[in-house]
Amino acid sequence: MLILQLKQRIIQLEAVMQEQEQKINDILIRLSVPTAPTLIAKEKKSPFKKPTVVEIYDYACEKLSDKDALAFTEKFHAHYEANGWKVGRNQMKDWKAAVRKWDLSTFATTNQQNTKIKNGKFDSDAAQRIYNDAQHYTKG
Repeated sequence: MLILQLKQRIIQLEAVMQEQEQKINDILIRLSVPTAPTLIAKEKKSPFKKPTVVEIYDYACEKLSDKDALAFTEKFHAHYEANGWKVGRNQMKDWKAAVRKWDLSTFATTNQQNTKIKNGKFDSDAAQRIYNDAQHYTKG
């Protein structure tokens, strides 16, 4: 009989202890501050991808007229193709920032004959000049 009374008392004490633990846990949850701040993972930038001539032209058209944008595009693309798309000794990271850095006012002209666009296509003079430039690059 004494053993049964002791077992019942142990069961009662365990129940009280569980209730107290639950109350303590509830209080700790309400008061708790995260132990380690959650870190937001930085989005990795994709590696630099050379822009196409059309992308450069489209971006330049936002700042310049069509014929001025064409002149700018030719010089910008030729310059960075020759330099391996590097800025100084470092690989270029953002070509649009490089476009913004160039002084676009030097390309704003009122009359340039060889850089006309008609119906969305280069005229024959501009096409011939691009062809000649391409031949020059492939020769040496």
